[in-house]
Amino acid sequence: HQSNHLVMLLYLILILILLLIFRVIYVIRDIRSEKPDLARKDPVKTLVVLGSGGHTTEMIQLLQQLKSEAYTPLIFIVTDTDTTSMRRVEAFGGRQPDSIYRIPRSREVGQSYLSSILTTLWSFLHAFGIVFRIRPNILLCNGPGTCLPIAIVTLAYRILGLCEGKIVFVESFCRVKSLSLTGTMLYHVVDLFVVHWESLQTKFPRSKVVSTFVQHRKT
Repeated sequence: HQSNHLVMLLYLILILILLLIFRVIYVIRDIRSEKPDLARKDPVKTLVVLGSGGHTTEMIQLLQQLKSEAYTPLIFIVTDTDTTSMRRVEAFGGRQPDSIYRIPRSREVGQSYLSSILTTLWSFLHAFGIVFRIRPNILLCNGPGTCLPIAIVTLAYRILGLCEGKIVFVESFCRVKSLSLTGTMLYHVVDLFVVHWESLQTKFPRSKVVSTFVQHRKT
C-alpha cells in the first residue's frame, strides 16, 4: 500500500509539472502573439514601478500620456530608501497614485555584488506579497533594477493564473545603442518592449519605437 501511495504521489507531481510546462508555453505564446486587446472596456488596474532620478522623470512624462479613466486604479511601487520620487511627481504636476507600496531596494549604489544577493532575495520576498495583493492587469516599468523582482513575480503569477499581469517595459531614453541590464533580462518575457531610437529597434526587433513624451520634452 505504501508503494502504491508513492507511485500515485509521483504521478501527481508529474502531472503538475506537465501542466506548469504547458501553462508556461501558453503564456509565452500569448506574449509573442502581439494581439492588441481592442475589445477591452473595463478600467485597467495599473502598477507602476518608480525608479529614481531620470527614471522617475521619464515615467512621469509617460504617465501624462495615459487616460486616467482607462488606467485606474493607478498604483505606485517605490523603494523604501527613495525620498525623491514622490516629490518629483508633485513637482511635475503628475497624476497622483491611488495607493503606494514600498519595497526594499535590490541593490544600492556601490553595494558589493555578494551582499546584493541577500538584498535581492529580500526584495523578491516583498514582491511576492505586494503583487499578490495588487494583482495588476498591467505592469509598467522603465529600467531601474527595482522593477526586476516585481516583473518576474508578476510573470510568475500570470503563469499560475493569479493575475492578468501584462508587462510593458520602456527602455530609458539615454539607451541609444544597447539595452540596460534590466532590459536585457526582460526583453523576451514582456508583452511590449518600448525603445526611443530606431538604431536600438533595429538590433532588437521585438521592440517598438516611440517618438513621444521624453524625446519631445528634451528637444
